[in-house]
Amino acid sequence: MKNEFMPEELRVATAHLVTETVDRLQEVLRYSHAPAEWEWPRMVLYRITDAQDTLGMLVGLYAAHALRAGCDPDSVRRYMQTSQQCSRAELPRQQDVDYLYGLMGWPAEDPKATRYTIGKIQRARRGDGDRHEEWTLACVHALQAFACAEPGELDDLPAGISTKAKRVYATLVQQGSEPEPADT
Repeated sequence: MKNEFMPEELRVATAHLVTETVDRLQEVLRYSHAPAEWEWPRMVLYRITDAQDTLGMLVGLYAAHALRAGCDPDSVRRYMQTSQQCSRAELPRQQDVDYLYGLMGWPAEDPKATRYTIGKIQRARRGDGDRHEEWTLACVHALQAFACAEPGELDDLPAGISTKAKRVYATLVQQGSEPEPADT
């Protein structure tokens, strides 16, 4: 059955852009696990902003489709939560600094700041072993290692995630799939 509201071309483009975003974010995870002192800021920020740009393309694609389908422009802007956006040139904002200080356990300029509190809560939960998060990370890393035929990269992950990622990778191989050779 054909879906008029979600044409096949839009679904295909969505799958492509989501996959590209996940690929960039997986690289962020990789650089955060085995960083070179001089390399991590450059590569992490490049890949995060690449992912952000790709998501921006996806948002623009859907906004254009919604407008073409007759949605009210003010409603589209509201759905896109444009009041929450900021330019990269404005980063980091004080709330970003507050969040970092909460995560790191450093004293804050304003200990009642919301983002500082969120950071403190996340810091307190560190190591609780969120099963969903661990399996998500394991699957993302395993798929990347499989796509690049580089299972050795799974050894550099934290132990719990590494074990799960190796299980996922082994399942992919066991199912008769063949990893693609890495680009040389």
